[in-house]
Parts: sequence; structure tokens; C-alpha cells
Amino acid sequence: MRKKIALALAGALILVLGTAGLAQAITSQQTVAVKLAQSHAGTAAKPKSVGALTVDMNVAVNPADKPFATKSVVVHFDKNLIFNSAKFPSTTEAQVRSGAASAKAKVGTGSAAGLALGQREALKVTAYNGPGGKSILLHVEGTSPLSIDTVIVGQLKPDSGAFGRKLVVSIPANLQQPVGGVYATLTSFLTKVGGSAKGTPYVAIKGCSGGKLNFKGDFVFTDGSSQSPTSTTACKK
Repeated sequence: MRKKIALALAGALILVLGTAGLAQAITSQQTVAVKLAQSHAGTAAKPKSVGALTVDMNVAVNPADKPFATKSVVVHFDKNLIFNSAKFPSTTEAQVRSGAASAKAKVGTGSAAGLALGQREALKVTAYNGPGGKSILLHVEGTSPLSIDTVIVGQLKPDSGAFGRKLVVSIPANLQQPVGGVYATLTSFLTKVGGSAKGTPYVAIKGCSGGKLNFKGDFVFTDGSSQSPTSTTACKK
């Protein structure tokens, strides 16, 4: 009899905890979109420059959600895109932080917006090619209502399946909580990268499968929940 009661209590506890976990999940909707300035594909032997590649991430905030921040992001890029970052001049995270980054290592610009305690902060983003082209260093700056000056490091790594490369990002703690105990939601984050080095484009396209390119984002939030939105963009052979 005692064993049955114990099992029943354990089952009830699991149900309650499971329900609580569901109730705490972020319901604000995360999106990710990738656009190319030039989407006519080349070949594996002669890929064509995309001109510029824009990654646009947005959150439609549900006011019913408790304050939250994004902890990490992984952006997956279609296998038909080629990143030639290893052939570009680079700089280090320390140089970016100190304001000594080489202008030749700059590969893009962008903007972002954070929301905390009902106040919105506009942020400026400058993208640099990291050491050996294995990373993208995003210098994020803001002045009002808070002074923000930090670097987000995105590691460029091989991917699998429909994707060729992925950008793996951990959001710095001072962006998640710019003030102790106060979460800041990155409601938008847009970065445009491109350019060429000695005739080699930063990003190129070698093919077009089914007339579209596939992208996905994996987002993890501070409450432990996650979302994995997908998107496509048209391409031509």
C-alpha cells in the first residue's frame, strides 16, 4: 500500500514539474532570415560572389512572457554557400575590444536593438574577420540608456545535411544582463557581411538546389527553452 502511494506521489510530482516547465517556456516568436544581394549561382569550380549576405534575426515579444535573454545562437547556412574567410585579413578579439582592429579585417556592419525594463536601446554592430577566418567578431556598441561596448564571437564551423557551414554564438553575460538581475531581450540583430580580398569574395554561391537556399537558427533562452525557426531564400542557376 505504501509503495502504491509513493508511486502515485512521484507520478504527481513529475506531472507538476513537467507542467511548470511548459508554463515557463518562452512564447515570444523568434525568426531568422538570410538574404543575398546576388543569388545567381556559379558552379563548384567557379562559384559566384553573393555581393553581400545579410542575416536578420528578430523576436516578436509576447508581453505575457517573463523577462528573458538569448543565451546562444547557431545559424545554419545552405550547403551551396561558400565562406572564403580564411583568405581575408583578420584581427583578434583583444584588438577589437581595444579599438586597435585593422580596418582591412572589417567585413561588415549591422544594427541591433535590446529591450530591458520597458526601455529600448539601439546598438551599432561592426563585423570583423577573426583569426584564420575561423570566426566572426561582432563589435556591439550602445550609449543610451546604458553604455555598452562588447564583442560577440561567432565561430564558423562545418555543418552537415542540407547545411554547409554554421555560425556558433554564445551571447556575453553583460548583454544578457546589462544590469545585475535585469534581463535584456535582443529584439533584433541584423548583420551584413561581404566584400572581396584579391578578387576572392567573402561569401560565394556554387549551386542552387530546387530554386532555393535553406537556413535555420537554433536559439536557447535564459529560461532553458529553445526555438529553431527556418527560412529560405530564392536562388537561380
